[in-house]
Order: sequence, then structure tokens, then C-alpha cells
Amino acid sequence: MIELLNETIVPYVGTDTIKLGMSLQKVRAYLKNNKIPFNQTMDSNKDCTPPVPWIYITIEKSLSMSFVEGVLFEISFENEYTGKLPNGIGVGSDMEELEKKDPSLEYNDDDECFVSEDGYWIIDDIDTGKAQTITVFLREVNSEGFFEYEWTKKYKE
Repeated sequence: MIELLNETIVPYVGTDTIKLGMSLQKVRAYLKNNKIPFNQTMDSNKDCTPPVPWIYITIEKSLSMSFVEGVLFEISFENEYTGKLPNGIGVGSDMEELEKKDPSLEYNDDDECFVSEDGYWIIDDIDTGKAQTITVFLREVNSEGFFEYEWTKKYKE
């Protein structure tokens, strides 16, 4: 499991092992085959239009993955994840340094996170001034048509 927690975080791609666009079945099989403990939960999203359920797989203290229609669309890295983005930014990076490494970072009031043009989001810890969570996602996540997108047709394995 140590290797998985140290892989490079690549926006719009994922990591060396866990790729955005992978099926829920493939991710679960990988985790089980490598004896990596995980939790799986579901949010019915009944209040969304349309109500598309999301499934979450969480590896304690390191990463969580979000699936829609069985397709991995977002990975959030946190706490004990030691891998970094190609620009050297990682969980625990100082926010002042981050802004120097990626001048495109802008705070988004609606989502309460910093957004990079390079395809990732960062949630900071106000108390420590460090990056708390880094999230990468499929390009389609920022699309206005996210809930109408035909995930299983595009990302069929």
C-alpha cells in the first residue's frame, strides 16, 4: 500500500495505479487483490436533478474516490498521502509556497477551495496555512452538463 500512497498526482489522469475513468469494479478488485482496506458508501443525491447516485471509496487517512454511474470521476488526496503534483505541490505544502508554484490558483467562494487552471483543487487548513486536501478530476467535472453527461458511454472499459 505504501507505493500507492506515494504515486505522483496527475490532474485529469489520477495516479500511476488509480486512473480517472476506471470502473468501480476495477478499483475494488485492485484494492482487494493488494489487501488495501477501504470503506464504501453511497449518496443517493435525491435532491439533485437528475438524482444520480454517487459511490465513494475511502482509504483511511490517505485518499477518497468518487464514482458516478460506476466511473471514477474524482480523487481527493489527504493526510498521509505523500505523492505530489508534477509541480511539487503535495498535501501539507505551505499555501504561500503553493501560490508561488502555481500563480493560477484562485479562491472559489462557492466551493471554499483554491482552483488551479491546471486541473486540481486545494482545500487549505486555515489554522496551519497548509494544503489539507488536493483533488483531481475528469475534465467533464467542470462542465455545465455534468449531470447530463453519459459517463458509461464515454468511459466504457
